[in-house]
Amino acid sequence: MKILGVDIGSYSIKIAELDANTKGYVVSNFLEYALSVDQTRDRQLQIIEILREVAANYDSSTTVWIIGIPQNRLSVRFKRFPFRERAKIYKSLAFELEDDIPFDLDDTIFDFKIVEYIGVSANVLAVAAPSDTVRETLATCKDGGFEPSIVTVESLALANIFEAWNVSPPEGRLELKDPDIAFSDNPQTLAEPPSAARGRAILHLGHTRSVLLIYREGSLISVRSVPWGGSEIAASLTRAMKIPLHEAMKVLIAKSFILVNSAGATKEQLLMSEAVASQVDNLIREVRLTFLDVKPAFNVEIDNIELVGGISQIQNLGAYITQGLEIPVNPYTGLMNGRSSKFDSSPHFEAVGPVALGLALEGLKRQRNPAINLRRNEFARENRSLKLFWERWRLPMQIAASAFAVFFIYSVIRDQLASGLSSGADEKVAEAALKAAGLKGSAANESGIAKYLKTQRDRINHQEAISQLDNYTTAVEVLAKISDKFPAKVTGGQDVDITLIDIADGEVTIKGRAHSPAQVNQVQKGLNDIATAKSLSTVPALDVTGGVAFGFKFKVTRKKM
Repeated sequence: MKILGVDIGSYSIKIAELDANTKGYVVSNFLEYALSVDQTRDRQLQIIEILREVAANYDSSTTVWIIGIPQNRLSVRFKRFPFRERAKIYKSLAFELEDDIPFDLDDTIFDFKIVEYIGVSANVLAVAAPSDTVRETLATCKDGGFEPSIVTVESLALANIFEAWNVSPPEGRLELKDPDIAFSDNPQTLAEPPSAARGRAILHLGHTRSVLLIYREGSLISVRSVPWGGSEIAASLTRAMKIPLHEAMKVLIAKSFILVNSAGATKEQLLMSEAVASQVDNLIREVRLTFLDVKPAFNVEIDNIELVGGISQIQNLGAYITQGLEIPVNPYTGLMNGRSSKFDSSPHFEAVGPVALGLALEGLKRQRNPAINLRRNEFARENRSLKLFWERWRLPMQIAASAFAVFFIYSVIRDQLASGLSSGADEKVAEAALKAAGLKGSAANESGIAKYLKTQRDRINHQEAISQLDNYTTAVEVLAKISDKFPAKVTGGQDVDITLIDIADGEVTIKGRAHSPAQVNQVQKGLNDIATAKSLSTVPALDVTGGVAFGFKFKVTRKKM
């Protein structure tokens, strides 16, 4: 994933590019595009053309764009809250800044940066930006061909260069004098230590305005916009050296200087040095006034200043400001300390790159120390993936929604029809129960009819079973058939004694005693006429005294045709 920090300045547009992954990030590129100083050209149009040119080189699906709003177009105030929860702080911002900002609260976007925790309290830098400013910034980005994920504050993004932005805010040691005072940035509510705390200042020198960051023992306590810029020096050079403004700008960046010692200097050198120094004196006065305001408010003593920004490249500028403020002032040179890069750093990049790089670092922040993002409320970013999904599947989803609506209407109508038919069926059932079954009252229902039908069905089954008995040959009839085929006396005039006759369903067993084998054969022949085909067989006979014992088993047909 690529993260681009876009710093739109008055003199040029700076863009820092980071290649980010789960293991960290690399500063992969730095771009700078100078803006024309020709006042007849549309500056906004120049910015849009440059942004479009840059945006065309990046894939929007894998690129995160971050842009900042200049400090002079919004308000940043130091506040203390008696709780540490971010949600509570955010809900209290509008109420606490109501008397401190010159904006309509209903048309203002709020956010904040926690700079340190004090026990259960938190010191924050509260941000208030007019909605029109945020809207204008987003419009510029849209015209430039990209949509920023984060709209932040340039000055607080610059602070990322000088802080541990990837860890939680530090725990401070200051305590409120009066614990009943809930919120205040009044210096009288802070307990003053025996001596002033050490402070550090970062002065970013821009083309039309500058920004001053003030740290107290490592915690950012104040952010100020200084109404001074390099354009004032360029105008002074134009007047002093009788050259056009665009030539003065080239001299300012590449050749300007301030003489620390004028001994041996030429007239031209003295002229340039005076032209530059006269305007730097105005900067020194503005910074001194800011320090006079900040020092007593936070009981802090500024003991060094570091310079960044394109104007900081003026030769001997730090030494001259040191003389004016009586505080050590030096150009900042630690921009790439501890940072991996795919290109060779240069003094120019060290001077002009901090804001763009700080903006890009905002895209790496996590929840423990989140980025300032003014894309809130009406400016909240749309879910891009959802939007692309909708654009791709809108027609099928509309068809599916229409089909669902039709099906829903059909289901409702069908349910109503079914309910009506069910009610009608119940009425018919009750009517039928009354007429056919003679059921009345609570018994005239579906279960009552079912019970009645079961009783009738059982009765019919019983009747059918009884009627089937008429078609069966009884045991007596079987015995009669045997008697017809079994004469009492056979050849020889001797009776055949029957000792056992058993009729079980269609199977007959008969046992007895004959006086000779011939009689047994006659018995077998008679029984064979009654038995079904090939069903006659012999079985063990009973023990008898005298004569020939026999035993036969055969089947007869009981069911009548």
